Amino acid sequence: MLSVAERGLYRCALWVAKARGKITNTKLMVQTLRVALKMLEGFQNRIAKAGRARAMKMFEEYAKPGGLFEWAPRMREWLHSPSFVWYIGVMEVNG
Repeated sequence: MLSVAERGLYRCALWVAKARGKITNTKLMVQTLRVALKMLEGFQNRIAKAGRARAMKMFEEYAKPGGLFEWAPRMREWLHSPSFVWYIGVMEVNG
């Protein structure tokens, strides 16, 4: 996910913050923030992908004759809701 240089920069920034208590160099702060946002973006994509996969699997299972959609039709709406897909993605990644 991260290049060797980005990992090194991030580790260096953590060491500087721990040793000095804070990072005062603006250029180092900007580069570190860029790396941190890249790491966060990867995590969010992993949650979204896991949520979509689980929602599709649930949809296929519940759409069968005699399945959940017959007695709980709102479940179909939930499986298309972005917040519910995000929730089941978080549950898949953490669980």
